[in-house]
Amino acid sequence: MRDGIRFFESGLQLIQGNGDLKTALGELVQLAAQDGNSTSASFYVADWPHRVLRPLITYGLPPEYVVACGDVRIGDQCCGRAVHGRKPWVVSDMLSDPLFASAKSAAEVSPIRAAFSVPVIDEGGQCLGSLASHYSEVHIPTPAEIRGNETWASLIAHAISRYKAAGASEAASAGGNERRNA
Repeated sequence: MRDGIRFFESGLQLIQGNGDLKTALGELVQLAAQDGNSTSASFYVADWPHRVLRPLITYGLPPEYVVACGDVRIGDQCCGRAVHGRKPWVVSDMLSDPLFASAKSAAEVSPIRAAFSVPVIDEGGQCLGSLASHYSEVHIPTPAEIRGNETWASLIAHAISRYKAAGASEAASAGGNERRNA
């Protein structure tokens, strides 16, 4: 219950144009992990000009795993495939999945063995990145875990959109005041 209250307080702050986006996103990622029956999760943001995903929020992930994964090429690893295909992607065993070969060393140097990712897509259809839940053992997510993370991904996209809209509104207001004062 306490997590739910914290989430709603952060959401209210963002809707009102206040609060720290990264803190709110961190709380959403943590709640996504819990909903996905995991102790770790991540939100990687898309850098479209370079066609990579960069870690913005990691929760409960060993630093050596994050470093070994590095920036993720869109279309590669679990997160990159979810973004490229704009659909959930599962890697049930990172040590044996040939489509995770480019980051197999991340699983070898850490206790992380499985993950699933969903794309984070805003209301305008722009893919902002990926949300993933990570596991310390071989794991195939249930349909409910995937649906839950799709819901959290929508909330993350909405929070980012609201934050951007509040920033644009603030900038327009400031620009209008400067013109009046000139």
